[in-house]
Amino acid sequence: MDKDMVTDTDPGMDAGMDNKALARRFLEETADHDRGPVYARHCTPDYVEHDPNMAQESVGLAEAARVYRELMAAFGLTHRARSVVAEGDLVCARFVVRGRHTGAYQGNPPSGAAFEATGHVTLRFDDGKIAESWFNWDLAGALRRLGSPPDTVL
Repeated sequence: MDKDMVTDTDPGMDAGMDNKALARRFLEETADHDRGPVYARHCTPDYVEHDPNMAQESVGLAEAARVYRELMAAFGLTHRARSVVAEGDLVCARFVVRGRHTGAYQGNPPSGAAFEATGHVTLRFDDGKIAESWFNWDLAGALRRLGSPPDTVL
């Protein structure tokens, strides 16, 4: 059974708890399969996302939201945070992504196949918003299971 853990033991613990709650919302919230509003609401204007699955490993707020919209259109993704740990301005989360390939993605027609992938993210907070993220999730494995070519990237 997964339990949330907090490593903070000082007066900054309340901020860590708030950041944990925001991190969970950021991962799990999807408004009508469009994460653009989620990014806009929870991230700083100068947000930077690092993800080795992307063609360009570091992208800004607009590009991160665009890439995610493309993924949502093709796979209807849902996320579930499994454990969340906070210390200082950092929050780390272990998560599960689930989806079904219902739309074309980078030239690959929809297969209808469902998949699940696991991952980790570290989020850096600045003044109550996410300023930077480092994602590491098994998109390549999920795409392989769906029959996509091995060089497919976000």
